[in-house]
Amino acid sequence: MKTFHELHGQRINGIFLANDAWTLVFRTTEGRYLRWDTHNDCCNTVWVNHITGVGCVGDGNVFDILRGAMVLDSEDKGWNDNRANPEDKYDVIQDGFWTIRTDRGYIDIEVRNSHNGYYGGSFSFTDHEGVQDLELVEVLDDF
Repeated sequence: MKTFHELHGQRINGIFLANDAWTLVFRTTEGRYLRWDTHNDCCNTVWVNHITGVGCVGDGNVFDILRGAMVLDSEDKGWNDNRANPEDKYDVIQDGFWTIRTDRGYIDIEVRNSHNGYYGGSFSFTDHEGVQDLELVEVLDDF
């Protein structure tokens, strides 16, 4: 099953980060919140690293592409190979990629995993309503 299959057929009017980018939340036009979390362990850290949007008529930002858009499909592109990590306390990093296609364009999501070489990252659907205790930060532009 695709990572973002819960979004298929939904109209989106907001995208948010929480928990130091360990959590990604979509808000539907009906006011439902759909939540995905990264999964960290003792020797790795996993977070949403980039979100970019491409509109039907050229480049757009994430907010413009998702505002009122119907999610048509999503694609799990998988995790790339480990590579050396000069920036962090762990030895290697990996990137995982997903694409969410809407009737207004698409957004690409990159999740990064920094680890000691033995821990894989993961990113999965968590909850329909579990956002009450989160401090949500709305994503309005690509980053």
